Amino acid sequence: MPSSSGIFSTTVHPFESPTPHACAYEVGLPNAQNALVFIGGLGDGPHTVPYPRAIAKRLEDEPGLSYSVFEFRLTSSFSGFGFARLANDVGDISALVKYLRSIGKQRVVLLGHSTGSQDCMEYTSPSHELAPVEGYILQAPVSDRGAAAQEIGEQKLDDGLGVAKELISSGRGHERMPREHLPASFYNTPISASRWYALGANEYVTRHLTSGAYVSNPHDSGEDNYFAPDLPDDVAGSYWGRVDKPILILYSGNDEFVPSSVDKDALVKHWRTLCRPGIASELSGTIPGAGHRVEEPEAEEWLVNTVVKFLQSIK
Repeated sequence: MPSSSGIFSTTVHPFESPTPHACAYEVGLPNAQNALVFIGGLGDGPHTVPYPRAIAKRLEDEPGLSYSVFEFRLTSSFSGFGFARLANDVGDISALVKYLRSIGKQRVVLLGHSTGSQDCMEYTSPSHELAPVEGYILQAPVSDRGAAAQEIGEQKLDDGLGVAKELISSGRGHERMPREHLPASFYNTPISASRWYALGANEYVTRHLTSGAYVSNPHDSGEDNYFAPDLPDDVAGSYWGRVDKPILILYSGNDEFVPSSVDKDALVKHWRTLCRPGIASELSGTIPGAGHRVEEPEAEEWLVNTVVKFLQSIK
């Protein structure tokens, strides 16, 4: 059982956001000067992933760093992801960052888990006007296509994506995907054709390298496709190369949503080479023995210590 399990207290912060009635939940060091903002993956919401509380507990022992941990509800939280986009997420995140600045937080670092990692990458796009942050942490930056193909096979996945593309082309991308074309893990969550295509398509969105604007219609492309191992370097390099703040990349060593054929260590090392010099932390790598959510006690401890070391490096 991870050290982060059990009863805990939190401070609730209502704030203005594109998501109505938004609240952020702060745990850890009281009156901290800085904020670590956790962004979960598909199906997550505040407090669904245990390790942010373990990080908050550890940060209480580092008062000189002066960080507390924030979680919050996005439009896409819980079952809302099926009809949302990364663009919605980064708008919600920016609203929270602005609120944190308004209450005096000096440094804000984003910690993305799973699809939260895609949110962090989307946050770096110059096509959005967003509140600046001081750094990024990506934990479990996996390919949704790879995970879905592992569950139902590439042929069935591509057949379903063909159905999604037809719906999009006929102006019906907002309609719910028929369940028979989805993996069983998505049966209980309504998901639009547009979002399913964004998650699973092996096409990539061509963005103008300077403006970041979409060249093709983002609803007709795999716009969530930041982390596919087979992305060509000219595409992946345009994403990683625009990151201009320190970034820590942490793959889970035993991630159940990643095909065994993926060399995780090599992939992280390659992503680091695509970043600007000095941007990708040398602490980047794989979390030994960790599943997707890092619920193993030793893996959680490794993650917590590595995050603290990274925060210590941000000036």
